Amino acid sequence: MRDLMSHIPAILEPLGLPIIFNGYPTGSEKPNQFITFLEISAKPIFEVGGDELEIERIIQINVWSNSNYHQLAENIKRLMGSAGYERTLEYDEPNTTGESHSNRVLRFVFFDEKL
Repeated sequence: MRDLMSHIPAILEPLGLPIIFNGYPTGSEKPNQFITFLEISAKPIFEVGGDELEIERIIQINVWSNSNYHQLAENIKRLMGSAGYERTLEYDEPNTTGESHSNRVLRFVFFDEKL
């Protein structure tokens, strides 16, 4: 099974932005754009003798930006699609009071096979 904590950043590395697992950037100021991600679900799809051979993994990627993020979201979809991930959902998260960045949520599914 793939280690998503290293696999997702490797896929998105060409974007040249901070990529953070299940957290936010540290420091006094947030970058103008950054990406966070987490695994929403890991569900066994195919088992043999109690051994999980295939798992459906749902990954959420959050695009954070204090400017237009349309092209960044399109680039993420392209990179994730090229890596075998299928986009299942996409939406804007409403801004909260005091938040400086807009948030675009992208969810992808990937079927991970035991090697």
